[in-house]
Amino acid sequence: MIKIRANLINPISPEEVQLLKDYTLGYENGIIKLLRPFDPDQDRDSESALDSVIIPGLIDLHTHLSQYWARASYQPSLLPWLNQHIFPAEALSQDPVYAQDLARAFFKALFASGTTTAVVYTAPFKHACEIAMETALHLGARALIGMTMMDANSPDYLIQKTAHALEDSFDLFERYNTKDSRLNYIFSPRFALSCSADLMKQTANFAHQHDAYIQSHLSENKDEIAQVKGIFGKPTYTQVYENFGLLGSKTILGHAIHLSEEEISILASTDTAIAHCPESNFFLKSGEFPFAALLDKSLRIGLASDVAAGNSLSMLQQAKLASYRQSSLSLSPQRLFWHLTLGAAEALGWHDRIGSLQIGKEADLCKFKLNAHHAVDDQLLPKLIYLNDEFRISKTIIKGNTVFQS
Repeated sequence: MIKIRANLINPISPEEVQLLKDYTLGYENGIIKLLRPFDPDQDRDSESALDSVIIPGLIDLHTHLSQYWARASYQPSLLPWLNQHIFPAEALSQDPVYAQDLARAFFKALFASGTTTAVVYTAPFKHACEIAMETALHLGARALIGMTMMDANSPDYLIQKTAHALEDSFDLFERYNTKDSRLNYIFSPRFALSCSADLMKQTANFAHQHDAYIQSHLSENKDEIAQVKGIFGKPTYTQVYENFGLLGSKTILGHAIHLSEEEISILASTDTAIAHCPESNFFLKSGEFPFAALLDKSLRIGLASDVAAGNSLSMLQQAKLASYRQSSLSLSPQRLFWHLTLGAAEALGWHDRIGSLQIGKEADLCKFKLNAHHAVDDQLLPKLIYLNDEFRISKTIIKGNTVFQS
């Protein structure tokens, strides 16, 4: 058993965290087996790390591997940004050598940021998704990965034939969804604007028949929403997805900013999860996330980097920006931490496996080095979030395997 003597921060609920000073955490075969106050008689064989704090591995509910090298491409509006910067950047993944280099760089950057679980879009090319899957397996990532699907209203160099997009996605699911316990395939119709009715219907049918995950974007930008309504003739964007069967407990929708009360009720009644992308929304001037309204309906919410509209893979940075982007709602450090860890695990339906430090859960951990002026007290969590650049990540562990060490 590997044993570490350190300080721990553990989420309990959106209102409560445990600060565990001088504890021993032990794990074996990828599972947490020991969690107790340090015992000098029993724990002499522990690695000493009292100058560190360990937290559960961080969870990113929405990010784009294919856009990682396109961060900071400036254009303060979604649709022009996609057409001018992002679609051309994703086209580069047609080159397998480029796609391989990008995948390696992306996952290594994720680990260096303390992220142990990520929900990932790849470029709309089957081989790019295969490369991402194989790289994730090789490096030991925990991820849900999907090939972006887009068969309508898209550039010629990216658009897919409907049958090919579906066949490729079904094949990727069959080959990778059960290949490793840390890896899942997630069906990834980009957004309603770039997907035909047939693509969305068939994707939803297959996913529900096979108990598979789905991810997409919802109501990020007002121009996007107007075009979706014009194409599909539904009163709201959410009803488009509802009509095609894309909503449900294994669906994760990014953004969800401009929603009516009826739309929020639909999302709640279908138990659809939401990925909040604060830095992305700020960068593209998309709008303010309706946190209070979604919490009022008990929606499952996790935070997300949404690289490349988000410029940082640091989930602690996303937590800080989630706080800053609420003009009136006060989000406590405890709640922010919840949406990075156990709350995000609940959004995935994985809260029995990951998201907190608990005996029997998988050992997904992130260790931060403390500076001399960082006291281990009730202000440590706020400092970790709001002064995150002062904390150096020294180790990231996924299912007991060290994937990053500084």
